[in-house]
Amino acid sequence: MEEKKEEKKVEANKEVAKIKETPKKEETKKEENKKQEPKKEAKVTKTSTKKANNNAIIIGIVIAVVAIIAIVAGVILLGKDTPKTAVEKELKNIKAGAFATEMLSGFTQEEKSSTEAGKLMTEKLEWKVLNEKEEVEGEIATVELEVTNKDFKTIMGNVMQKAFKSALTGGTNQETVVNDLIEELKNEEIGTKTANATIELKKEDGKWKIADEEKFYFAILPGFEEVMNALK
Repeated sequence: MEEKKEEKKVEANKEVAKIKETPKKEETKKEENKKQEPKKEAKVTKTSTKKANNNAIIIGIVIAVVAIIAIVAGVILLGKDTPKTAVEKELKNIKAGAFATEMLSGFTQEEKSSTEAGKLMTEKLEWKVLNEKEEVEGEIATVELEVTNKDFKTIMGNVMQKAFKSALTGGTNQETVVNDLIEELKNEEIGTKTANATIELKKEDGKWKIADEEKFYFAILPGFEEVMNALK
C-alpha cells in the first residue's frame, strides 16, 4: 500500500512540474516570435525602398524623354524658315498695326491719331496662303495669297474728296487728312474687299525677305494701288 501511495505522489509531482513548465515554454516561444518580427519588417522596408527607387528612376526617364521630344519639336516648328513662314510673320506684324503706325507717324505729329489709324487699317485683315514656290536654286520664291481687308479704294476715295473740299476753303492739313482717314476707317457702311496677290521673296543671309515691299503693302490694302495709279 505504501508503495502505491509513493507512486501516486511521484506522478502528482510530475503533473505539477508539467503545468509549471508550460507557461515557460509559451513565454520562450513569444520571445522567439518577437525576435523574428523585426527581421520581417526589415525585409518589407527594404522591398518598399527598392520599389520607390525604381519608380523614381522610371519617372525620371519619362520626363527626360518628354523634354527631348519637346525640344526637337520646337526646333522643327520654329527653326525652319520658308517663304510661307516669312510672309505670314510679316502679315502678323502688320495685323498688329506695326506697319501702319510707323507709316503714319511720319505723316502726323499726333502719336495717338497715327496709332489709332494704324490699328483700324488692319483690324479686318485676313489672309490665306494659296501656293508656295521656290525658284532659281532656292534663292528666289513666290507666295500666292488671298487677302481680305477693308475696301481701301472706297476709303481713300472718300478721304480725297474731303481733302479737296477742305483745300478749296484753305482748311486742309496733314492732321485733317489723318482725322478724315480715321473717320472713314470707322465707317461700318464700307465693306471689305478680297483680292489675290503674288508676293516675291529673296533669300538673304539664309533668311527669306520680301523683295518688293511696296507691292506687298498694296496687296494688304485692297484697292489702294488703284487710287495711287489714278493720282499718277
